[in-house]
Amino acid sequence: MKRLFPCLLLGMGLAAGTGGCMPSRTDQGQSPPPPGSFSGRDQAFRQKREQLQARNPIQDAKTAIAAGKRYLLCTAGRSRTVPGLSVDEYQAASGNCPTECLDGVTDALFGPEHAAYLQTALDYSAQWNRTMLPVCR
Repeated sequence: MKRLFPCLLLGMGLAAGTGGCMPSRTDQGQSPPPPGSFSGRDQAFRQKREQLQARNPIQDAKTAIAAGKRYLLCTAGRSRTVPGLSVDEYQAASGNCPTECLDGVTDALFGPEHAAYLQTALDYSAQWNRTMLPVCR
């Protein structure tokens, strides 16, 4: 009987739904963050988005060209893409202008503010690239 007692306890635990030694799938005692709250990383992307929205990509590209800085803006990820340009346009321009990526532009998402920043960055990059294209051909 003494040898069967641990097995009986384990069996009762399984029957009671405690799952023995298996951890629970729910995060007890933790609730999701309240709506409108942001992690530090998400907050940083909100600030980056606001800063980028305050800039003019066409004027910024013209200023860069005047200063002799000629490059295309890209998105980083499994492969680099160049917003605003077709594959043929990019191939024609890439030999004359390198590509640089804006900080935080990637195919991974870190939160809702990062997603909003990515959209702003893609729009900015597309306008920059269309402005830069004639001097990169």
